[in-house]
Amino acid sequence: MMAELRIATFNCENLMMRCDFARAGIANAASRLTDVSTAEVADKVDARFNVLSEDDRTLTAQALAATRADVCALQEVENLVTLTAFHNRYLTRWTSQPYMTRILHEGNDSRGIDVALLSRRPVTRQASHAAKTFDALGIPPPTGTSGSARAFRRDCLEIDVVKDGRALTLFICHFKSMYGGREKTQPIRLAEARAVRALIEQRFPAPEKAEWLILGDFNDYTEIDGKPVTENGLHPLTDDGFSVDLAMLRVADPMQRWSHYYPREKTYSALDHIFLSPRLAKDNTASEARFIRAGAAWRCERHKGYRLPGVGWARPKASDHCPLVATIQFEGRPVNE
Repeated sequence: MMAELRIATFNCENLMMRCDFARAGIANAASRLTDVSTAEVADKVDARFNVLSEDDRTLTAQALAATRADVCALQEVENLVTLTAFHNRYLTRWTSQPYMTRILHEGNDSRGIDVALLSRRPVTRQASHAAKTFDALGIPPPTGTSGSARAFRRDCLEIDVVKDGRALTLFICHFKSMYGGREKTQPIRLAEARAVRALIEQRFPAPEKAEWLILGDFNDYTEIDGKPVTENGLHPLTDDGFSVDLAMLRVADPMQRWSHYYPREKTYSALDHIFLSPRLAKDNTASEARFIRAGAAWRCERHKGYRLPGVGWARPKASDHCPLVATIQFEGRPVNE
């Protein structure tokens, strides 16, 4: 019998806790932001210092809780203290079971936003690849960039999570944003996609036979309302059948394959993805996959379903992204939990 995990990815939109740590009475805070996974430091930080409002964070927690996921890949999280404070103050109000495993490694983003993991299942491997260079991965850098430059604008967090004594590998990503223009920034996302593929090929000698998935906010799309967009920064992940976009596989209506609304152009697109290895895609042809839009702002008028109480026209909202959740079946590699 195969193991089963419910897995979500969610860009929480600026999940930050920029505060006056000295005023909050936290000694040596700067050196402790990524090594405290309990409430020891997090609970000392006054909510008044949060960048976003209590309403926003409550809606973020409710949207994440609505996924009912065992494992949550998150993007735009400031540090482990922030993640712990969010989990303890907000998320546990809406979930019946806490996420006892919380993982974040500092990445390369100049704003200090990182990728992270919440898990109710044991993690036997965690590796940050933020320091990996193009030369180290054996891939060409974008034009005008040195081979010694770091390949990821944030990170690619590699995780082995365990269910029923069997492990599944996740690669959690947050690619370069389209700020400055989609076409202009596309070469950076292409390079990041090649870098993720290189990591997987290094880890698994026969990637097509292994069980792994890539998930996160990729800040690019391969279609708009069912119409293919051939010029995109993600095709290294899907070329030659290297991986399969789960939403394309399991969300039949192309008008519902969106996770983000861009109000300036009034466009709906899927920036958030779960890519499955060919083996996982073969074993998950009937698996559930859906976008959770209850926390989306009312200006996302295409969504006609339920919204959480308190959601506003533009704000408050859970995020500018919608969580994507899927139930994944896998055979897994035997491990000792």
